[in-house]
Amino acid sequence: MKLSRVYTLLTTASLTVCLAPKVFEDIHANAIFYAWTEAEYSDYIDEIRYDFFSDHVVVGYCEKGGDIVIPSEIEGLPVTEIFDGAFYSEKITSIVLPDSVHEISEHMCANCINLRSIKLPANITSIPEFAFEGCSSLEKIDIPSGVTHIDRCAFFGCTSLKEVKLPEKLETLNDSCFADCGLESIDFPKGVTEIPLRSFTGNSFKELTIPKNIKKIDGWAFYECYKLEKLTVLNPLCDIESRLDFVFGGGHIDENGNLIEERVSCTCYGYKGSTLEKSANESTAKNAGFTFVALDEEISPKLGDLTGDGIIDAVDASNVLRAYTKFSTGEASPTEHELAVSDINKDGFIDAVDASMILKYYTYISTDGTKAIEEYFGL
Repeated sequence: MKLSRVYTLLTTASLTVCLAPKVFEDIHANAIFYAWTEAEYSDYIDEIRYDFFSDHVVVGYCEKGGDIVIPSEIEGLPVTEIFDGAFYSEKITSIVLPDSVHEISEHMCANCINLRSIKLPANITSIPEFAFEGCSSLEKIDIPSGVTHIDRCAFFGCTSLKEVKLPEKLETLNDSCFADCGLESIDFPKGVTEIPLRSFTGNSFKELTIPKNIKKIDGWAFYECYKLEKLTVLNPLCDIESRLDFVFGGGHIDENGNLIEERVSCTCYGYKGSTLEKSANESTAKNAGFTFVALDEEISPKLGDLTGDGIIDAVDASNVLRAYTKFSTGEASPTEHELAVSDINKDGFIDAVDASMILKYYTYISTDGTKAIEEYFGL
C-alpha cells in the first residue's frame, strides 16, 4: 500500500509523539522533513517504514521486534540508506543489513538493549557517532574491512562486547568510541596513530600492547580499566598526554562516583629513556601502583626520525614543533631519547631551529640526496 506525502507526514509525526523518547525527537522531526520534502512516498512493509525515491529506498523507522532482515531491494529499487535512529527499539534482537546499503546512520541502533547481533553491509567505510550506544546485549560485531573511521561514542555502553577486531584499513578512532564496553583485548592496526580521549575508558583489559605506530595517547584513554596488570608501549616517543594515573588510572567507580574496586598494580614495559619510563617514574604513577621495566631490546635513536618509521620527513618536523610547544612552557622536560632524535643542532634544546633543519634535510633527500643527516649538517 502506497501512502501519500500528507499521510506520511501525519504517520511519522504520530510515531514521534507515541514511540520515540525525548532524546530522539529531533531525529524524527528530521525524518518528517526528509519524507515531506524529498521522498516520493512512504510505505509500511512488515512493520517497517520505507521511504521511496526515484532511484533508491531508505529505511525510515522500524516498529517490528525480534529478528529484523532488511531486503536489498523493494519494488525493483535498491535499499541504500538507513535513517537516523531507524532501529531505536528495545524489542529488536538481531538485524541483517544488505550489502546494497552504502552507509549507516547516527543513533541507528542506539539503546537497543536486547540487540545481540547485527550484520553490517560489506561496503560501508565508517561507523557514525552513537550508532550502537547503549546496546548492552551486543556480544560481538564484525566491522567490515573497508571501515576507515569510527566516530565518537559509536559503541559507548556496549557492556557485553568482549572482543572486537579493528579492520586493517582503519585510520581514525574518535572520543569515547569504545568507552564502557566489556573489551578484554584490542589490537590497533597500522593506520591508527592516535588513541583519543576516553576512547577505551571502563573496559576489562588485563594486558595492553600499544604498538609502534601509536604516536599519541590522549587523557583518560584507558581510565577505569582497573584490571590492567601489564602495559607495553613500543613507541619510545609516544606522546602520553597526561599523568599515567589519569590515562590508565582509576579504580572501578559506580554511577554515584563511589569506589567499588581499587585498580590492580600495573607493570609498564618500555624502552630506556622513553616517555613511558618518564611517566611511570613520576610519584603520582608510583603511588597509583605503576612500575616500569625496561625491555631487553635497546633502540638506537636515529637523529631526525621522531616517528621511528625509518624516514625523515615533514611529519618529523611537525612533531619537533609540537615538542617545542610542550617543553617551552617549562612544565615538562624532554627525555634523553627525545633529545637524541629531536635536537638536530645539538645545542641542548628542542626548538623551531631543529624543525627547520629537518625540513631542509627532507628537501635534500627528496631530490635524491644520499648523505646521512649528521654528514649533511657536518655534525
